[in-house]
Amino acid sequence: MTSPPPNRQNKTPAVRRQLQWPVALVTGLVGALAIWLAWPRIFPGPGQANERTLPGLDRRASRLRQITDPVQRDLQCYEITAFGRELDRSLAPDAHVFISGLLGKDNYLKIHWYWFLRNYLFPREVEISLDRKPIFHEWWYEGVPSKSPDELRANGFDLLLVIPATNTNKLSLIPLTRKGVLKFK
Repeated sequence: MTSPPPNRQNKTPAVRRQLQWPVALVTGLVGALAIWLAWPRIFPGPGQANERTLPGLDRRASRLRQITDPVQRDLQCYEITAFGRELDRSLAPDAHVFISGLLGKDNYLKIHWYWFLRNYLFPREVEISLDRKPIFHEWWYEGVPSKSPDELRANGFDLLLVIPATNTNKLSLIPLTRKGVLKFK
């Protein structure tokens, strides 16, 4: 028994592709542009000492690896994260925090305080509206403001964080109950 000869008529002939010069030119130009943009980041010149370059980021990573305390490490990067970590360490785990001074259209530039502290103080309750129902409108919040310690204490809050209108580096922390008293370690 012999097998039938292969059917050679169904084979598709190999297609030869020719390199088109416009494709090669565009590819070369894109490659040259990529190298031109990346070169100063990979091989910085003497005038780029303070810029974020790969060697600079590598040196910074080495320095940060040597810092064992997370608060001190965050302090080298972004101060609000260090503040959030320190507040997390110092505050009772079931404390309720109210941040005043963040509601309204005029305070949209300070709203990052709310977002960072909600993250770093989780699972604690962090609020900016007395009714606990702030309404978000394109980068600003609407809600019920309060700066009254008695009113906040009556609504179950343990710590009042006051963010001033002008200088956000001058925060005030006002304990409302024993849970709101910070215990620094």
